[in-house]
Amino acid sequence: MQKAICRWGILGTAEIARKNWQAIRNAPNCSLTAVASRDLDRCRGFISECQRHAYIDPPPLACGSYEELLVSDVVDAVYIPLPTGIRKPWVIRAAEAGKHVLVEKPVGVTSEDVREILAACRQNGVQFMDGVMFMHSRRIGEYAKDPR
Repeated sequence: MQKAICRWGILGTAEIARKNWQAIRNAPNCSLTAVASRDLDRCRGFISECQRHAYIDPPPLACGSYEELLVSDVVDAVYIPLPTGIRKPWVIRAAEAGKHVLVEKPVGVTSEDVREILAACRQNGVQFMDGVMFMHSRRIGEYAKDPR
């Protein structure tokens, strides 16, 4: 039986994206296939720097626009670490492009933004997840056993 691999793209070159580069690299069922920035040189620099710390073979494709990544047929899911104020339209566009979505927190500026984001993901049949990592931490289990 062949294991399914989720092919990830990163929309933006924020500092926090470096941690998720490493996380995607370390996940046995994931591959990082593309990174996008509004500036192709910045994107290439980000990839080069991340490659020095957490090498991926083959290296991800450098995209000079967010749109280029969203139409890519080598990306199944996108991690979106863009600033909260500009995030909603990109999450919605990713969902409309059929890409599963992982966004940094907070998800949106307002609760209405979050409702619109979730509705777009539901309408397009894509998985949505926010970047609240502590929900997946071993510490939660420890705390649940002894909340002192």
